[in-house]
Amino acid sequence: MRVYCIQHVSFEKPAMIEDFFTERGAVFSSVCMSEGDSLWEDVPDVLVVMGGPMGVSDDAIYPWLRDEKAYIERCLKAGIKIIGVCLGAQILASILGASVSRAEKGKEIGWFPVFVSPEGSHTSIGSSLPVSFMAFHWHGDEFSLPPGAVSLFYNHHTQVQGFLWDDRVLALQFHLEVTEDLVVSLVDNCAAELADGGDDVMSSAAILAGARLYKDAFRTLLFPILSDFMSL
Repeated sequence: MRVYCIQHVSFEKPAMIEDFFTERGAVFSSVCMSEGDSLWEDVPDVLVVMGGPMGVSDDAIYPWLRDEKAYIERCLKAGIKIIGVCLGAQILASILGASVSRAEKGKEIGWFPVFVSPEGSHTSIGSSLPVSFMAFHWHGDEFSLPPGAVSLFYNHHTQVQGFLWDDRVLALQFHLEVTEDLVVSLVDNCAAELADGGDDVMSSAAILAGARLYKDAFRTLLFPILSDFMSL
């Protein structure tokens, strides 16, 4: 199995998503768009699209976004499995016809619970998870549900925290792939986003404390989600 991963910045890595696939014998390859890497000529078996501080509509600032979106559309037409996280989920939502905009309640940064939606509980993904679980969040935008998609998750801040489309696109607004080191790197590189605060913006100290507390918990959530998705 060939898995290709698009990173937008070097400090938002696939982390435990990569672990999941490599432990199952997949060949996992990544490019970083902000570092000037080129996209592949071919289409993989699975595409992973990670997060980043830029927005879905920032093509004028980041011209490579146009090429990336075209490649994702090509992968969609090829019928492969695609996993999007945070910005990656927003890009997928936009391509599939949903609206993406600034979050009505402002930024959501830190450790907040996520709930399985009523619709999601009837999918193989949602039915294998606890009703609610803790997740890591770092976003200021949100998306509506694309036509034909099934809502999987929600919480007090964001109505659509994830969706499943055609059993081959999995979008997650939150992060379950993070390790403690990755959270530290995010805080180091994006500390300015914490400065303005907000009702759902934790301090850097609280974020780092949460990284230590939850560092061993996410694998038990992420791996079943990915396994169920890959089985569809």
